[in-house]
Amino acid sequence: MTRDELQTLLDSHGADPAQWPAALRVAALGLIANDPQARADHEAARELDAALARFAQPDTADETAAARVLTRLAGPLPRQDRAFWRRWPAVLLDWQFAPAWPRLAALACCAVVGFGIGLAGLDRPFDRAGLTASNPDIASIVFEPEAITGARP
Repeated sequence: MTRDELQTLLDSHGADPAQWPAALRVAALGLIANDPQARADHEAARELDAALARFAQPDTADETAAARVLTRLAGPLPRQDRAFWRRWPAVLLDWQFAPAWPRLAALACCAVVGFGIGLAGLDRPFDRAGLTASNPDIASIVFEPEAITGARP
């Protein structure tokens, strides 16, 4: 086993030899016993494990707060009102439409203007549609194929 392999073993499994795979344990312990650099790496990994264990201890205040919340949630749920369909007119009358009506009116006006423009065909050019003084047929505009897809109405 090399030092790099030992460092990979320490990084992935920690400093405790009981956590190492059995096939690598004997070779790793032999390298730690014979190489001072490997021994220093193992000691650094042991210190890191000890620091992580110190900071990973749960706080008792957090546990008591969690237990308090869970005891409150463990009680029975309040009774649900299932008769919504009986009181729906009151719910509709309770809504506050005052701030929203100008925006709804503006949206409705935009929809009406857009529908009118689409119905009148004002977005189509008259000069290319063949509508001239000699050919005043409006059907040439109405039944013109669509510019993008070429679809006919």
